[in-house]
Amino acid sequence: MLKRFGLGAALLMAGAMPAFAEDSCPVPPTPAVVDGSSATRDQLVAGIAAVKTYIAASDTYQACINDYVTAQTAAAAKDKKPVDPALIQAEGDKVTANQNSKQTVGDAINVSIGAYKKAHPG
Repeated sequence: MLKRFGLGAALLMAGAMPAFAEDSCPVPPTPAVVDGSSATRDQLVAGIAAVKTYIAASDTYQACINDYVTAQTAAAAKDKKPVDPALIQAEGDKVTANQNSKQTVGDAINVSIGAYKKAHPG
């Protein structure tokens, strides 16, 4: 009898936990930082291209997260259930982290460009 009660309680607790799947949005890899003071022109150009690719991939990543949250919200509305605030927070945190990363990567390439121009005047 006690064994049945324990199993029932465990199942009840599992049902009370938030039940949402993780998004399947691939996080774009962060490009390597270019040392503008020692880079060749080709290396700097490749670094700039990598940053542009990263920013575009980050925009796609953030749109994927937005689409995922929209789909989860629609599914919750269809089931007449509230959207789990933990899901909204977790996905929002991913967008914020990626947005901060985009800013950091953009700032870094601008520093690299400045260092390259200083090392290669003219």
